[in-house]
Amino acid sequence: MESLRSLGCRSAANMLQTCIILCWCFIISIRDKNWFIFISIFAALTGLVMALRYMPRIYRVIKAKMRLSVHPSKEVQEERKRIASDLHDTLGSQLVQALTLMDGQALAEGSPIKEVLERSLLDLRLIVDSMDAQDDSLTMRLARLRHRLNPVLQRKGLALHWQLCDPELGIGRHTSRTLPKGRVANQILAVVQTSLSNALEHAHASDIWVTLEPYESDDPECFGWDWCLSVEDNGKGFDLRAVLSDVSQSGHGVINMFKRMREIGGDLHIHPRQGGGTQVVMRWRA
Repeated sequence: MESLRSLGCRSAANMLQTCIILCWCFIISIRDKNWFIFISIFAALTGLVMALRYMPRIYRVIKAKMRLSVHPSKEVQEERKRIASDLHDTLGSQLVQALTLMDGQALAEGSPIKEVLERSLLDLRLIVDSMDAQDDSLTMRLARLRHRLNPVLQRKGLALHWQLCDPELGIGRHTSRTLPKGRVANQILAVVQTSLSNALEHAHASDIWVTLEPYESDDPECFGWDWCLSVEDNGKGFDLRAVLSDVSQSGHGVINMFKRMREIGGDLHIHPRQGGGTQVVMRWRA
């Protein structure tokens, strides 16, 4: 996509050319230079048309920049909240109603249909939370995620060990580094959600650990990173290369995890956990 500055310069140059030619037309005598006046007017109109041709492209560039902005406009925020509310009130209500109807049926414990509906309802609620709280800090988003996951964890008999540091709230280690908000926090939360989803569905674990803490400056592996968030489980683990080579086996989700961290200038490591299971480590700069 062309830059806004480039399009603006071209449009301004064409407008300036048009003004100069039109001024020249008024200066030159019409009696002596009829043919020259005609050509000049034609050239001026051509320049004006070319300048106007850039206007829609400039508008599209401005709209694209607004969509990619870390701080969306008030109108965009209101539209997100409206969509989130509609999703919750329509699709969410239908999923709850379907689950209520299934509770009255003689279904075996752990029915695949019921599990799919419950997972769909959880995913919907997480999407609504994400759309409805664009300015929340990372810890607020993680706290909301924990609240949503608690019923699922209890039903599966999984223990969630939660340790977060938030300097603004005075929780954990004191540090001057700030936690992200907005788009960066949203990308990190999406990686955490995928990590937890994989642990719930595939790991066959009994315990999950989520830890958010600042990096110490004397850490030999710091390389300028300010924060670290890890998700660990004591499950059966998995072969990362095999998953990445076969996208049908949750490969897309793992690939998107790496992509999201790259987009915010962070990095991601997935490796076996000491003592069994998997450890997902996210790092980024404040």
